[in-house]
Amino acid sequence: MQRDHGPHCHPDPELLPLHVIGCDAFERALLPLLRDLMETCRNPEGRSWNAVYGAAASRWGARTGLPLAYGLARISEALLRVKGERLQMLDAADTAHAAEVTRDERLLLLLLHLLRRNHVLAGQDFLFDLTEGEMDKELMALALDFARRHSCGTPREVRHDTTGPHLRIV
Repeated sequence: MQRDHGPHCHPDPELLPLHVIGCDAFERALLPLLRDLMETCRNPEGRSWNAVYGAAASRWGARTGLPLAYGLARISEALLRVKGERLQMLDAADTAHAAEVTRDERLLLLLLHLLRRNHVLAGQDFLFDLTEGEMDKELMALALDFARRHSCGTPREVRHDTTGPHLRIV
């Protein structure tokens, strides 16, 4: 049986389960927002920005959620500018595929995943794949800014310095 996939959906063989791509819970929670934002950018009369910002504020609180949604909106606009109709994102309203990702969604989430962990060079490779060979400076700058604001933190160096004085509490 053949399914109608709409203009921005990959056929089923291109979809992967979201849980296998290696993103953390925070990054997986970005997917519905990214899908809504992309659809809002493509069809501003059909969707409401307020709903996306409201969902982000509801999930992470206004202090974190509103700037987060704004950062994702800027990334979405830049990505749509670069890829146009070639960008493959599923519709957020398509609940049958809510836990699956297209190739473009996977690359975008992994780009953010790497940048949040300060793996910039690896992130550039994902951006290069996502944009089909175009290294867009604005998109990279927006992704880096988002990653800095919502960083996982950098791994701390563990020191085992036993030569100097130290306080021991018993």
